[in-house]
Amino acid sequence: MSTGGRFDFDDGGSYCGGWEQGKAHGRGVCTGPQGQGEYAGAWSHGFEVLGVYTWPSGNSYQGTWAQGKRHGVGVESKGRWDYRGEWTQGFKGRYGQLESTASGARYEGTWSNGLQDGYGTETYSDGGTYQGQWLGGMRHGYGVRQSVPYGMAAVILFPLRTSINSLRSEHSHGPPAVLEDATNTTTTPTDGVVAVLAGSPVGRGGFALTAPSEAERQRKRKGRFRQSILSGLKLRRSESKSSLASQLSKQSSFCSEAGMSTVSSAASDIHSNASENEQGAPVDATVTETYTGEWRSDQRAGWGISRRSDGLHYEGEWAANKRHGYGCTTFPDGTKEEGKYKQNVLVSGKRKNLIPLRASKIREKVDRAVEAAEKASDIAKQKAEIAMSRMSHARGKAEAAEAVAQKSLEECRLARIAAKELSPSFHIYGN
Repeated sequence: MSTGGRFDFDDGGSYCGGWEQGKAHGRGVCTGPQGQGEYAGAWSHGFEVLGVYTWPSGNSYQGTWAQGKRHGVGVESKGRWDYRGEWTQGFKGRYGQLESTASGARYEGTWSNGLQDGYGTETYSDGGTYQGQWLGGMRHGYGVRQSVPYGMAAVILFPLRTSINSLRSEHSHGPPAVLEDATNTTTTPTDGVVAVLAGSPVGRGGFALTAPSEAERQRKRKGRFRQSILSGLKLRRSESKSSLASQLSKQSSFCSEAGMSTVSSAASDIHSNASENEQGAPVDATVTETYTGEWRSDQRAGWGISRRSDGLHYEGEWAANKRHGYGCTTFPDGTKEEGKYKQNVLVSGKRKNLIPLRASKIREKVDRAVEAAEKASDIAKQKAEIAMSRMSHARGKAEAAEAVAQKSLEECRLARIAAKELSPSFHIYGN
Protein backbone atom coordinates (compact mmCIF):
# COMPACT_ATOMS: atom_id res chain seq x y z
CA MET A 1 0.00 0.00 0.00
CA SER A 2 1.33 3.41 -1.01
CA THR A 3 1.76 6.02 1.69
CA GLY A 4 3.51 9.37 1.91
CA GLY A 5 5.67 11.48 4.15
CA ARG A 6 8.88 13.40 4.65
CA PHE A 7 12.38 12.15 5.34
CA ASP A 8 15.35 14.41 6.19
CA PHE A 9 18.82 13.11 5.36
CA ASP A 10 21.96 13.65 7.42
CA ASP A 11 23.58 15.77 4.68
CA GLY A 12 20.78 18.33 4.81
CA GLY A 13 18.79 17.01 1.88
CA SER A 14 15.14 15.91 2.15
CA TYR A 15 12.54 13.80 0.41
CA CYS A 16 8.86 14.56 0.59
CA GLY A 17 6.35 12.50 -1.35
CA GLY A 18 4.90 9.06 -1.89
CA TRP A 19 6.35 5.83 -0.40
CA GLU A 20 5.96 2.13 -1.04
CA GLN A 21 7.85 -0.62 0.77
CA GLY A 22 10.28 1.94 2.15
CA LYS A 23 11.15 3.46 -1.22
CA ALA A 24 10.14 6.65 -3.02
CA HIS A 25 7.16 5.80 -5.18
CA GLY A 26 4.51 7.88 -6.92
CA ARG A 27 5.14 11.63 -6.95
CA GLY A 28 7.67 13.35 -4.78
CA VAL A 29 10.42 15.95 -4.38
CA CYS A 30 13.99 15.24 -3.32
CA THR A 31 16.52 17.97 -2.55
CA GLY A 32 20.30 17.60 -2.52
CA PRO A 33 22.80 18.26 0.29
CA GLN A 34 22.00 21.43 2.26
CA GLY A 35 18.88 21.75 0.17
CA GLN A 36 20.87 22.48 -3.00
CA GLY A 37 19.48 21.05 -6.22
CA GLU A 38 16.22 19.22 -6.66
CA TYR A 39 14.40 16.45 -8.49
CA ALA A 40 10.64 16.77 -8.67
CA GLY A 41 8.44 14.32 -10.50
CA ALA A 42 7.41 10.68 -10.73
CA TRP A 43 9.20 7.86 -8.89
CA SER A 44 9.11 4.07 -9.14
CA HIS A 45 10.47 1.94 -6.28
CA GLY A 46 13.24 4.38 -5.38
CA PHE A 47 14.21 5.59 -8.86
CA GLU A 48 13.30 8.69 -10.85
CA VAL A 49 11.00 8.01 -13.80
CA LEU A 50 9.75 11.26 -15.32
CA GLY A 51 10.40 14.73 -14.01
CA VAL A 52 12.66 17.74 -13.70
CA TYR A 53 16.13 17.76 -12.16
CA THR A 54 17.64 21.16 -11.31
CA TRP A 55 21.32 21.44 -10.36
CA PRO A 56 22.64 24.03 -7.88
CA SER A 57 24.17 25.86 -10.86
CA GLY A 58 20.72 26.37 -12.36
CA ASN A 59 21.23 23.83 -15.16
CA SER A 60 18.26 21.51 -15.61
CA TYR A 61 17.04 18.32 -17.23
CA GLN A 62 13.44 17.58 -18.14
CA GLY A 63 12.71 14.07 -19.32
CA THR A 64 12.74 10.35 -18.65
CA TRP A 65 15.01 8.30 -16.36
CA ALA A 66 16.03 4.68 -15.80
CA GLN A 67 17.91 3.22 -12.84
CA GLY A 68 18.88 6.65 -11.57
CA LYS A 69 20.31 7.91 -14.88
CA ARG A 70 18.93 10.05 -17.66
CA HIS A 71 17.68 7.56 -20.21
CA GLY A 72 15.16 7.76 -23.05
CA VAL A 73 14.46 11.29 -24.30
CA GLY A 74 14.67 14.67 -22.66
CA VAL A 75 15.83 18.29 -22.71
CA GLU A 76 18.96 19.53 -20.95
CA SER A 77 19.59 23.24 -20.41
CA LYS A 78 23.23 23.85 -19.55
CA GLY A 79 24.72 27.32 -19.62
CA ARG A 80 24.09 28.81 -23.05
CA TRP A 81 23.25 25.43 -24.61
CA ASP A 82 20.09 23.34 -24.88
CA TYR A 83 20.19 19.68 -25.86
CA ARG A 84 17.04 17.93 -27.07
CA GLY A 85 16.99 14.30 -27.98
CA GLU A 86 17.86 10.79 -26.87
CA TRP A 87 19.77 9.77 -23.74
CA THR A 88 21.52 6.48 -23.02
CA GLN A 89 22.63 5.64 -19.47
CA GLY A 90 23.26 9.27 -18.62
CA PHE A 91 24.92 10.27 -21.92
CA LYS A 92 23.57 12.12 -24.94
CA GLY A 93 22.70 9.83 -27.83
CA ARG A 94 22.01 8.25 -30.16
CA TYR A 95 20.19 11.09 -31.97
CA GLY A 96 19.85 14.64 -30.74
CA GLN A 97 20.07 18.38 -31.32
CA LEU A 98 22.32 20.82 -29.46
CA GLU A 99 21.59 24.54 -29.85
CA SER A 100 23.06 27.76 -28.50
CA THR A 101 20.44 29.93 -26.83
CA ALA A 102 22.60 32.99 -27.51
CA SER A 103 23.67 32.64 -31.15
CA GLY A 104 21.37 30.00 -32.63
CA ALA A 105 24.34 27.81 -33.60
CA ARG A 106 23.45 24.14 -33.45
CA TYR A 107 24.48 20.54 -34.10
CA GLU A 108 21.99 17.94 -35.30
CA GLY A 109 22.98 14.34 -35.72
CA THR A 110 24.34 11.27 -33.95
CA TRP A 111 26.14 11.08 -30.59
CA SER A 112 28.25 8.66 -28.59
CA ASN A 113 29.32 8.98 -24.95
CA GLY A 114 27.97 12.51 -24.80
CA LEU A 115 29.89 13.82 -27.85
CA GLN A 116 29.09 14.33 -31.51
CA ASP A 117 30.05 11.09 -33.23
CA GLY A 118 29.08 9.48 -36.53
CA TYR A 119 27.22 11.78 -38.90
CA GLY A 120 25.74 15.20 -38.35
CA THR A 121 25.25 18.78 -39.44
CA GLU A 122 26.67 21.79 -37.61
CA THR A 123 25.14 25.19 -38.35
CA TYR A 124 27.21 28.16 -37.22
CA SER A 125 26.07 31.48 -35.84
CA ASP A 126 26.59 33.19 -39.21
CA GLY A 127 24.53 30.57 -41.07
CA GLY A 128 27.44 28.58 -42.51
CA THR A 129 27.30 24.80 -42.27
CA TYR A 130 29.35 21.61 -42.00
CA GLN A 131 27.80 18.34 -43.08
CA GLY A 132 29.68 15.11 -42.69
CA GLN A 133 31.45 12.74 -40.32
CA TRP A 134 32.34 13.27 -36.65
CA LEU A 135 34.50 11.48 -34.12
CA GLY A 136 34.75 12.25 -30.41
CA GLY A 137 33.11 15.66 -30.71
CA MET A 138 35.19 16.81 -33.68
CA ARG A 139 34.80 16.97 -37.45
CA HIS A 140 36.72 13.91 -38.58
CA GLY A 141 36.48 11.83 -41.74
CA TYR A 142 34.84 13.35 -44.81
CA GLY A 143 32.60 16.38 -44.96
CA VAL A 144 31.47 19.56 -46.68
CA ARG A 145 32.00 23.03 -45.18
CA GLN A 146 29.87 25.73 -46.80
CA SER A 147 30.40 29.37 -45.89
CA VAL A 148 27.96 32.26 -46.14
CA PRO A 149 28.90 35.35 -48.21
CA TYR A 150 32.16 36.86 -46.98
CA GLY A 151 30.47 40.06 -45.83
CA MET A 152 28.17 38.03 -43.56
CA ALA A 153 30.71 35.46 -42.36
CA ALA A 154 31.66 35.47 -38.70
CA VAL A 155 34.84 37.36 -37.88
CA ILE A 156 37.39 35.12 -36.16
CA LEU A 157 39.46 36.73 -33.45
CA PHE A 158 42.69 35.16 -32.22
CA PRO A 159 43.45 33.69 -29.74
CA LEU A 160 39.93 33.39 -28.31
CA ARG A 161 38.32 29.97 -28.66
CA THR A 162 35.10 29.56 -30.55
CA SER A 163 31.88 28.71 -28.79
CA ILE A 164 31.86 25.12 -29.95
CA ASN A 165 35.12 24.78 -28.00
CA SER A 166 33.38 26.23 -24.97
CA LEU A 167 30.66 23.68 -25.52
CA ARG A 168 33.11 20.81 -25.64
CA SER A 169 34.96 22.00 -22.58
CA GLU A 170 31.67 22.03 -20.68
CA HIS A 171 30.51 18.63 -21.85
CA SER A 172 33.75 16.67 -21.76
CA HIS A 173 36.82 16.34 -19.63
CA GLY A 174 39.30 16.50 -22.49
CA PRO A 175 41.33 19.61 -23.32
CA PRO A 176 39.62 21.81 -25.90
CA ALA A 177 41.45 22.34 -29.16
CA VAL A 178 41.73 25.55 -31.14
CA LEU A 179 39.20 25.16 -33.93
CA GLU A 180 38.40 26.93 -37.12
CA ASP A 181 35.06 28.62 -37.07
CA ALA A 182 32.41 26.65 -35.28
CA THR A 183 29.82 28.86 -33.69
CA ASN A 184 31.73 32.07 -33.17
CA THR A 185 31.32 33.43 -29.70
CA THR A 186 33.72 36.16 -30.64
CA THR A 187 31.10 38.13 -32.48
CA THR A 188 28.11 37.29 -30.33
CA PRO A 189 27.74 39.96 -27.63
CA THR A 190 25.05 37.97 -25.85
CA ASP A 191 27.58 35.19 -25.30
CA GLY A 192 29.35 37.51 -22.90
CA VAL A 193 32.60 37.68 -24.84
CA VAL A 194 34.42 40.99 -25.06
CA ALA A 195 35.94 41.25 -28.52
CA VAL A 196 38.80 43.52 -27.51
CA LEU A 197 40.28 40.69 -25.45
CA ALA A 198 40.72 38.55 -28.52
CA GLY A 199 43.02 40.77 -30.58
CA SER A 200 42.69 41.76 -34.22
CA PRO A 201 40.48 39.91 -36.71
CA VAL A 202 42.42 37.24 -38.60
CA GLY A 203 39.78 35.78 -40.87
CA ARG A 204 36.23 34.80 -41.62
CA GLY A 205 34.44 31.59 -40.74
CA GLY A 206 34.50 29.01 -43.52
CA PHE A 207 37.23 30.71 -45.57
CA ALA A 208 40.50 28.76 -45.76
CA LEU A 209 41.94 29.94 -49.09
CA THR A 210 44.28 32.90 -49.34
CA ALA A 211 44.96 34.95 -52.44
CA PRO A 212 47.91 37.36 -52.59
CA SER A 213 47.35 40.88 -53.86
CA GLU A 214 48.16 41.58 -57.52
CA ALA A 215 51.31 43.50 -56.57
CA GLU A 216 52.53 40.57 -54.48
CA ARG A 217 51.80 38.13 -57.29
CA GLN A 218 53.75 40.25 -59.80
CA ARG A 219 56.67 40.40 -57.37
CA LYS A 220 56.60 36.62 -56.93
CA ARG A 221 56.46 36.05 -60.69
CA LYS A 222 59.51 38.25 -61.19
CA GLY A 223 61.37 36.50 -58.38
CA ARG A 224 60.59 33.01 -59.63
CA PHE A 225 61.59 33.86 -63.20
CA ARG A 226 64.92 35.28 -61.97
CA GLN A 227 65.37 32.25 -59.74
CA SER A 228 64.75 29.82 -62.61
CA ILE A 229 67.14 31.54 -65.03
CA LEU A 230 69.97 32.00 -62.55
CA SER A 231 69.76 28.53 -61.03
CA GLY A 232 69.70 27.01 -64.52
CA LEU A 233 72.81 28.92 -65.59
CA LYS A 234 74.71 28.13 -62.42
CA LEU A 235 73.86 24.45 -62.50
CA ARG A 236 75.17 24.11 -66.04
CA ARG A 237 78.49 25.65 -65.01
CA SER A 238 79.23 23.19 -62.25
CA GLU A 239 78.71 19.48 -61.71
CA SER A 240 80.27 19.01 -58.29
CA LYS A 241 78.19 18.40 -55.18
CA SER A 242 79.89 21.24 -53.38
CA SER A 243 79.05 23.72 -56.12
CA LEU A 244 75.48 22.40 -56.23
CA ALA A 245 75.10 23.03 -52.50
CA SER A 246 76.51 26.49 -53.03
CA GLN A 247 73.98 27.24 -55.74
CA LEU A 248 71.12 26.00 -53.58
CA SER A 249 72.25 28.42 -50.91
CA LYS A 250 72.33 31.25 -53.44
CA GLN A 251 68.98 30.14 -54.79
CA SER A 252 67.58 30.62 -51.32
CA SER A 253 68.94 34.17 -51.26
CA PHE A 254 67.33 34.83 -54.65
CA CYS A 255 63.97 33.83 -53.22
CA SER A 256 64.43 36.27 -50.38
CA GLU A 257 65.61 39.09 -52.65
CA ALA A 258 62.69 38.55 -55.00
CA GLY A 259 60.20 39.01 -52.22
CA MET A 260 59.07 35.40 -52.21
CA SER A 261 59.02 35.11 -48.44
CA THR A 262 55.48 34.90 -47.04
CA VAL A 263 56.40 34.56 -43.40
CA SER A 264 54.28 37.52 -42.36
CA SER A 265 51.30 36.16 -44.25
CA ALA A 266 51.69 32.69 -42.79
CA ALA A 267 52.10 34.04 -39.29
CA SER A 268 48.86 35.94 -39.49
CA ASP A 269 47.09 32.75 -40.50
CA ILE A 270 48.36 30.57 -37.64
CA HIS A 271 45.51 28.70 -35.90
CA SER A 272 42.87 30.89 -37.54
CA ASN A 273 41.95 28.34 -40.19
CA ALA A 274 40.37 31.25 -41.93
CA SER A 275 41.15 32.81 -45.22
CA GLU A 276 41.81 36.45 -45.36
CA ASN A 277 44.41 38.50 -43.60
CA GLU A 278 45.21 42.16 -43.84
CA GLN A 279 48.07 41.61 -46.34
CA GLY A 280 46.00 39.58 -48.81
CA ALA A 281 43.89 40.65 -51.74
CA PRO A 282 40.51 42.09 -50.74
CA VAL A 283 37.55 39.71 -50.92
CA ASP A 284 34.21 40.82 -52.31
CA ALA A 285 31.42 40.74 -49.74
CA THR A 286 29.33 38.39 -51.92
CA VAL A 287 32.01 35.70 -52.31
CA THR A 288 31.40 32.27 -50.73
CA GLU A 289 33.71 29.29 -50.21
CA THR A 290 33.04 25.56 -50.14
CA TYR A 291 35.43 22.86 -48.99
CA THR A 292 34.76 19.21 -49.82
CA GLY A 293 37.18 16.60 -48.61
CA GLU A 294 38.92 15.06 -45.62
CA TRP A 295 38.95 16.32 -42.02
CA ARG A 296 41.13 15.26 -39.12
CA SER A 297 40.68 16.44 -35.54
CA ASP A 298 38.36 19.27 -36.60
CA GLN A 299 40.61 20.62 -39.36
CA ARG A 300 40.93 20.31 -43.11
CA ALA A 301 43.60 17.64 -43.51
CA GLY A 302 44.33 15.03 -46.14
CA TRP A 303 42.88 15.42 -49.62
CA GLY A 304 40.27 17.97 -50.58
CA ILE A 305 39.05 20.77 -52.80
CA SER A 306 38.23 24.31 -51.74
CA ARG A 307 36.40 26.59 -54.17
CA ARG A 308 35.48 30.23 -53.90
CA SER A 309 32.69 31.70 -55.98
CA ASP A 310 35.05 34.32 -57.45
CA GLY A 311 37.03 31.59 -59.25
CA LEU A 312 39.82 30.96 -56.73
CA HIS A 313 40.16 27.27 -55.98
CA TYR A 314 42.68 24.71 -54.77
CA GLU A 315 42.84 20.95 -55.33
CA GLY A 316 45.33 18.85 -53.44
CA GLU A 317 46.74 18.08 -50.01
CA TRP A 318 45.85 19.88 -46.78
CA ALA A 319 47.18 19.98 -43.22
CA ALA A 320 45.81 22.05 -40.34
CA ASN A 321 43.47 24.01 -42.64
CA LYS A 322 46.31 25.05 -44.93
CA ARG A 323 47.52 23.98 -48.35
CA HIS A 324 50.29 21.57 -47.46
CA GLY A 325 51.70 18.97 -49.82
CA TYR A 326 51.18 18.74 -53.57
CA GLY A 327 48.37 20.56 -55.30
CA CYS A 328 47.20 23.14 -57.79
CA THR A 329 45.80 26.62 -57.13
CA THR A 330 43.76 28.43 -59.78
CA PHE A 331 43.37 32.18 -59.37
CA PRO A 332 40.32 34.23 -60.38
CA ASP A 333 42.10 35.49 -63.53
CA GLY A 334 42.66 31.92 -64.71
CA THR A 335 46.38 31.70 -63.95
CA LYS A 336 47.66 28.74 -61.98
CA GLU A 337 50.41 27.72 -59.63
CA GLU A 338 51.15 24.10 -58.91
CA GLY A 339 53.70 22.12 -56.99
CA LYS A 340 54.52 21.46 -53.37
CA TYR A 341 53.13 23.69 -50.63
CA LYS A 342 54.23 24.16 -47.04
CA GLN A 343 51.87 26.09 -44.76
CA ASN A 344 50.11 27.77 -47.73
CA VAL A 345 53.42 28.71 -49.41
CA LEU A 346 54.49 27.19 -52.74
CA VAL A 347 58.02 25.93 -52.10
CA SER A 348 58.66 24.00 -55.32
CA GLY A 349 56.80 24.00 -58.59
CA LYS A 350 55.86 26.49 -61.26
CA ARG A 351 53.56 29.20 -62.37
CA LYS A 352 52.16 29.22 -65.87
CA ASN A 353 54.59 30.52 -68.55
CA LEU A 354 57.61 30.19 -66.21
CA ILE A 355 60.51 27.76 -66.56
CA PRO A 356 59.79 24.73 -64.32
CA LEU A 357 62.36 22.86 -62.23
CA ARG A 358 62.13 19.04 -62.27
CA ALA A 359 58.87 19.55 -64.17
CA SER A 360 58.13 15.92 -64.92
CA LYS A 361 58.43 14.74 -61.31
CA ILE A 362 56.42 17.61 -59.91
CA ARG A 363 53.82 17.29 -62.66
CA GLU A 364 53.32 13.63 -61.83
CA LYS A 365 52.92 14.31 -58.10
CA VAL A 366 50.55 17.21 -58.70
CA ASP A 367 48.39 15.11 -61.02
CA ARG A 368 48.16 12.35 -58.41
CA ALA A 369 47.28 14.89 -55.72
CA VAL A 370 44.53 16.48 -57.81
CA GLU A 371 43.08 13.06 -58.64
CA ALA A 372 43.06 12.08 -54.97
CA ALA A 373 41.45 15.41 -54.04
CA GLU A 374 38.67 14.86 -56.57
CA LYS A 375 37.97 11.39 -55.16
CA ALA A 376 37.92 12.74 -51.62
CA SER A 377 35.56 15.49 -52.71
CA ASP A 378 33.12 12.97 -54.17
CA ILE A 379 33.22 10.87 -51.00
CA ALA A 380 32.66 13.98 -48.88
CA LYS A 381 29.52 14.84 -50.83
CA GLN A 382 28.18 11.34 -50.25
CA LYS A 383 28.90 11.61 -46.52
CA ALA A 384 27.17 15.00 -46.45
CA GLU A 385 24.00 13.38 -47.80
CA ILE A 386 24.12 10.77 -45.04
CA ALA A 387 24.62 13.56 -42.50
CA MET A 388 21.51 15.31 -43.83
CA SER A 389 19.52 12.12 -43.28
CA ARG A 390 20.83 11.82 -39.72
CA MET A 391 19.98 15.47 -39.11
CA SER A 392 16.38 14.84 -40.11
CA HIS A 393 16.16 11.91 -37.71
CA ALA A 394 17.74 13.96 -34.92
CA ARG A 395 15.14 16.68 -35.41
CA GLY A 396 12.41 14.09 -34.97
CA LYS A 397 13.95 12.98 -31.68
CA ALA A 398 14.28 16.61 -30.59
CA GLU A 399 10.56 17.15 -31.15
CA ALA A 400 9.78 14.00 -29.15
CA ALA A 401 12.04 15.25 -26.35
CA GLU A 402 10.18 18.56 -26.25
CA ALA A 403 6.88 16.73 -25.85
CA VAL A 404 8.30 14.62 -23.02
CA ALA A 405 9.75 17.74 -21.39
CA GLN A 406 6.27 19.24 -21.19
CA LYS A 407 4.98 16.11 -19.47
CA SER A 408 7.94 16.30 -17.09
CA LEU A 409 7.06 19.86 -16.16
CA GLU A 410 3.52 18.76 -15.36
CA GLU A 411 4.80 15.88 -13.20
CA CYS A 412 7.10 18.35 -11.46
CA ARG A 413 4.20 20.68 -10.72
CA LEU A 414 2.04 17.88 -9.30
CA ALA A 415 4.94 16.49 -7.24
CA ARG A 416 5.51 19.87 -5.62
CA ILE A 417 1.83 20.18 -4.78
CA ALA A 418 1.89 16.72 -3.21
CA ALA A 419 5.00 17.60 -1.19
CA LYS A 420 3.42 20.78 0.17
CA GLU A 421 0.29 18.89 1.17
CA LEU A 422 2.34 16.29 3.06
CA SER A 423 4.63 18.88 4.70
CA PRO A 424 3.64 22.56 4.46
CA SER A 425 7.05 23.59 5.84
CA PHE A 426 8.92 21.66 3.11
CA HIS A 427 11.15 24.05 1.13
CA ILE A 428 10.53 23.89 -2.60
CA TYR A 429 13.69 24.64 -4.60
CA GLY A 430 13.59 28.04 -6.23
CA ASN A 431 10.78 29.32 -4.04
